[in-house]
Amino acid sequence: MVCWLTKFVMSSAVFKVGSRRGTPTAARLTPHRQALSVPARSSSPFSDKDRTYPLWSLGVGDTSLLQVADPELGEVRLNTAMVLARTVIQVSRRAHTGHPRGAFPLAAKGHLSVGKLLAVSTVLAVAIVSASVPRSGADEASEAIVAHGLATPGRPLELLPLQTLDRRIVDTAGRDVLLRGANINSLGEYWQGAPTVPANTPVTSADWDEMAARGFSVVRLLITWSRVEPTRGTIDQNYLDEVDRHVQEAASRGIYTVIDMHQDAYSAFIYTTDPASCPAGTSPAKGWDGAPAWATLTEGLSTCLRNGDRNSSPAVEAAWNNFYDDVDGIRTNFTQAWAAVAARFAGRPEVAGYDILNEPEVSRPAAQLQPLYDDLLADTIRAIRSAEATAPFDHIVFVEPAIPAGDQSRGLVIPSPAALDGDVSNISASVHNYMEAIGDQLTLEAMNDLIESLTASLGVPNWGGEYGFWDTAPTTLAKAHRYAADEDAHLWGGAWWQWRQSCGDPHSVQWSNGEVVVPDGDSVHLNITSCPDNTDLEPNDAFLDVVGRGYPRAAPGRLTSVTSDIASGHLVVRGTTTDAGDTLVVWTPTTANPGDGIKTEGLIEVTQYPVPGGRIITAVVRDPGDYLLELGPGIGSEPTPSVPAPSTPSTPSTPSTPPSPTHPTIPANTTPTTRPGSHQTAPSGQPPHPAPTARPAQPRSGSPDYTG
Repeated sequence: MVCWLTKFVMSSAVFKVGSRRGTPTAARLTPHRQALSVPARSSSPFSDKDRTYPLWSLGVGDTSLLQVADPELGEVRLNTAMVLARTVIQVSRRAHTGHPRGAFPLAAKGHLSVGKLLAVSTVLAVAIVSASVPRSGADEASEAIVAHGLATPGRPLELLPLQTLDRRIVDTAGRDVLLRGANINSLGEYWQGAPTVPANTPVTSADWDEMAARGFSVVRLLITWSRVEPTRGTIDQNYLDEVDRHVQEAASRGIYTVIDMHQDAYSAFIYTTDPASCPAGTSPAKGWDGAPAWATLTEGLSTCLRNGDRNSSPAVEAAWNNFYDDVDGIRTNFTQAWAAVAARFAGRPEVAGYDILNEPEVSRPAAQLQPLYDDLLADTIRAIRSAEATAPFDHIVFVEPAIPAGDQSRGLVIPSPAALDGDVSNISASVHNYMEAIGDQLTLEAMNDLIESLTASLGVPNWGGEYGFWDTAPTTLAKAHRYAADEDAHLWGGAWWQWRQSCGDPHSVQWSNGEVVVPDGDSVHLNITSCPDNTDLEPNDAFLDVVGRGYPRAAPGRLTSVTSDIASGHLVVRGTTTDAGDTLVVWTPTTANPGDGIKTEGLIEVTQYPVPGGRIITAVVRDPGDYLLELGPGIGSEPTPSVPAPSTPSTPSTPSTPPSPTHPTIPANTTPTTRPGSHQTAPSGQPPHPAPTARPAQPRSGSPDYTG
């Protein structure tokens, strides 16, 4: 790892570091299945002028009005023209104990020079890990969103088809979309190493409600080939029904789904049965997840790990090589399985896209694997596109590099133009940054900057399919807050690893004295689970407040900056568009407390939808050009009192990061606007910590092993 990181850092000089988002590009597009034409016309990538949002004018000219639009819906609409004269904070653009691992999936579809490919392959050989997460209770979240119709057609949380354009993820209303949420592993088929403890746990209605109450706009839903096609040539439609139900549960709450064909160490069917058989210098292997038994061709080789990494056994290496070589047609079956999944979800706008394969392994020298990996991706993408040929649009495909986890000397394999037919339409990178969670050779910000320059050279957007931390020590929470600030600065979305981890998950269990044991302690993810009895303790507010901080779900035209302070709830969103009348949709985990307000420039018809956990706020672009929405303590006009203040007392706080030119300055004596139902406030100058519930307050930690 150190050797690869050294090469990685040295190679960074070959990259041209362009602007983070590039310059606005005139465009007007309509959704369709193949490449998107871009006439020089408008900054909105899609036109949807026939759509009428349920908003009505509240005033004449610059008169400031406040009005309840629908008492049953709880809508509050206000025209904030009078507050435009207020000074605007100038926002600069740059304002585990759970599981080690190391991968940066990269989706790339475009022309790339050999030099850039070499640099890319070096860049992505860096951080590796896994995560953990807890949850809380907001059982009315879906009622507020579903019953109030916020996720229905024409309403603020309607899930429109997503595409890529100019290195952004956009919807058919011509808006930049930030996809933020978590990984969910409930549908994966994991190795059952501890017979008495399940390897994963179901997602309940309360879980979905909690995700909505935390402002999620996406989940990365793990599925496994072994469940899609358990018997060769037969797709398990009952399993796809399960996947479909999860997609619908998410969509009913205004949450997109990225369907991820997940694997770790190739399959759940490669593991050591007799630890005593492992020679000195090796260790017994756990099983993981991925390919079905009939597609796991190990040639009878040893399952013992040569260097401790889960991919380092001869058996796993052989299975990967046989897969890439399409021995007995198993790789062809994989592409056909993806075609079946794509056929099921063709034309479904609530599906954001497909992640072809989680962290595939480099099982032979990179130069030898490159053409085979390119063929795998090209064949799978073509199968997906063919399955969706009659649908009105193509889904986004997320592509990852092959990672040399078992033997780093083999090098990284990055998709080449041959794998993507030279076309980056509806292709996105999905880079996993675990710097400072596992590796510390670079700062997490430096890693993100390198990811940005890399994906810019490929001409694709980035979506962070995995990131996270696995303990709640103050130093760890400070890193999580820094990651959030840098994610905002890059205008990226991402999915935390992960929502909940069972004590029987392969990430949790360990070999000890010849048997698989479930460790004591807490499994710390977005929800906290007590092991070994697999008791669900509580949502992890410390992490959930990071993931669920305020952000724009959909922004007309092009986002230009986002700054979101976790401790205070202060949020500043800036964008630019060539179209009037489009709608900005913002999530904030705050209530409209006295003294808090909303300040806008270039926006009218501000509407607040109180929901469990916070508010959905919409605003309409008044005129073409730049716009701004700012909310938080002491900002703008007096808000509506329609949402009761939190019952939990608040304490004085300062922002979680020191004031600087890149962060809005909030007075030190400002009372933070807390998430309704939150059990914590932020100590002065420190990131928030989870408050005690059933246990004394203390830092949470898990047990390291691997990431997703």
